[in-house]
Amino acid sequence: MVLRLSRALAGARTIPLGYGVTVSFRQFGFSDLREAQAAAMRLARETLPPAHAFDAAALDDEDLGPEHEDALRGQADRHFVKLLLVRFGTGWEGLEDETGAPAPFEAATIDIFLDLFPGTASVLHQSLMAPVVAVEMEGNVSAPSPHTATAEA
Repeated sequence: MVLRLSRALAGARTIPLGYGVTVSFRQFGFSDLREAQAAAMRLARETLPPAHAFDAAALDDEDLGPEHEDALRGQADRHFVKLLLVRFGTGWEGLEDETGAPAPFEAATIDIFLDLFPGTASVLHQSLMAPVVAVEMEGNVSAPSPHTATAEA
C-alpha cells in the first residue's frame, strides 16, 4: 500500500493566532503561492529602507553585505503574508476597532494589525507554508521502473 499526502496545498481553513484571533483563508494553489512570493520580492526591493536601497543602487550585488539580504528577506516575508491575506483571506475574528465593532478585513487594517502584532506575521507565514513544505518533503515517491536503464547500469 502506498500512502501520500493530500495534494490540496491549502484548502479553505482557519488559522488560530492566539488570544481568540483567527484568520480564514480560501483555497489557493501552488502557482498562486509562487506568484505571491515573486510579487513580495518585487515589493521588497521597492520598499527597502533608504540606506539599503542606496547601497543596492550603488554597489554590485556581490559587494552587498549580508545585512542587505536580511533586510530584503524580512521585507519580502512581510509583503508575502500581507499579499496572501489580501488575495486569499476571507476574514478574521477576534479583532475590534476602537468602538468595539469588528475590525474590517481590508489592506489598511491588515497593515495596522501586522504593525501592532508583528509575531502574527511569523505564525501566519509558517502556517500558510506548512502544507507546501509537507508536499515538497514528500518528494518523488514513485519507484524507478525495473525496465529502465539507470546511471549504475
